[in-house]
Amino acid sequence: IISNYQKECQQTMPITLNVSGPREVLTEEKATATVAAWKEELLAHRAAEPSASILCDKIILTDKSYTSGAAKIVSTFLTSTDDFQPSIASGISIAILSDTIASRMEEEGLEVLTTISNAFKESKLVEVDLSDNAMGTKGIDACSTVLGGDANVTANLAKLSLCNNGLSESTMHEVADLLTKGGDNCIAKNLTQIHFYNNMSGPKGCEAFESIMEKCTENKLTDIRFSSTRARAGGSTHITTALKSLAESGNLEHVTRLDLADNTFSDESVNTDLATALKSCSKLTYINLRDCCIANEGMKRVCNALKVSGAKLTHLDVSGNDLTASGARSVAKLVASLNSTIVEFSAEENEMTSRGVKKIVDVINSQTLEKIVMNQNEFGDIAGRAILDMVSENRVPNLTRIELNEGSFTEDVVGELVECFGDKLPEMDDNDEDTEHDADLDDEEEESEDEDDAPETADRDVDDLAGALSQVQV
Repeated sequence: IISNYQKECQQTMPITLNVSGPREVLTEEKATATVAAWKEELLAHRAAEPSASILCDKIILTDKSYTSGAAKIVSTFLTSTDDFQPSIASGISIAILSDTIASRMEEEGLEVLTTISNAFKESKLVEVDLSDNAMGTKGIDACSTVLGGDANVTANLAKLSLCNNGLSESTMHEVADLLTKGGDNCIAKNLTQIHFYNNMSGPKGCEAFESIMEKCTENKLTDIRFSSTRARAGGSTHITTALKSLAESGNLEHVTRLDLADNTFSDESVNTDLATALKSCSKLTYINLRDCCIANEGMKRVCNALKVSGAKLTHLDVSGNDLTASGARSVAKLVASLNSTIVEFSAEENEMTSRGVKKIVDVINSQTLEKIVMNQNEFGDIAGRAILDMVSENRVPNLTRIELNEGSFTEDVVGELVECFGDKLPEMDDNDEDTEHDADLDDEEEESEDEDDAPETADRDVDDLAGALSQVQV
């Protein structure tokens, strides 16, 4: 049964305007054809839904390189009231403006960014994506209308993406100034999603990121991405300090996605702060800690924190963290707690050896797991046999992909793996059966790790005994 309210919502659902076709230069001629198609689409929608107050609430201009003339044609159409009153731009709340100036010379590129940005002066934007545009300070200035330069436009801005923009440290500080100006009414306070990826802002840019995070005090954040920004160790300290501070003030409770790949969390104090923050992320479902130099002890802190949080992770990536078999033990304990939710698990480019890989594989028993990535981990047949056992025991019935390249499986085990997984297993063209990684396993390390397991096993035995005694009736 559909309520009258639901019927009304269905009848007045705004449409999305998109620029169709392949990635290309959008000339004035093509822009004219594009807006003509938009006009036809909007008129048809208005005829079908005459009571709709907003015809379009989202526009996607991505993957086209706009000439200045084309940008003016698009802007004029969006702001015009000749055919639509109020203007189409006035109803738009989501503006996907990524990759719009590729191959444009600087002067024209800045003109395009300014023209497109200013088209939204009458909008009330909730989401802005300016990724994949070579920005710099001049670019940020050109886009100021959609980045906080006009408070009427961005008062409700909740989602911002600035990925692969080449943001320098000075540009990052300019972005921070735009997002934090206005005191209690600043943009940062409303943010639910903030994405900075593949920029060159360096350690000083991390200071700017920290200043943005300091203003995210309304417990609204759900999606944080700050990765591949050349942070290095000094900058990464600002990242974890900011996250810890947010956690301690109760402002990470709603975070579901956290991407911190390619930072440097090697220092004990830094990964301790990270772990402290993660304990508060009980709603986290996605975490990417790839290439973060966390190492064994740091990973132990991180995995313990994630277990304490009770987060039901679906995506876990701990690749490229200098993990040995000891670190794999910590990861295995976490993975074991996620068997009911995990969908994708990656731990490639470590040094876990067959022993470490086996520790993880042995605890996997998941109906939800679809993808495992374990390439380049100094493993051999011992790991291969454990993986084959995992399948024969039907512990990953819904697995669709597993990656095991750059190991040292013998020809026989390679054959068994290929037969077992078929198309689910990409070609292992870098397997080196002559390396014999398993022959170098250190028995003393294995004994030491077994001893480390002993206290936990003893605790488990005590808990089991206590549970049994509690059932005894005298």
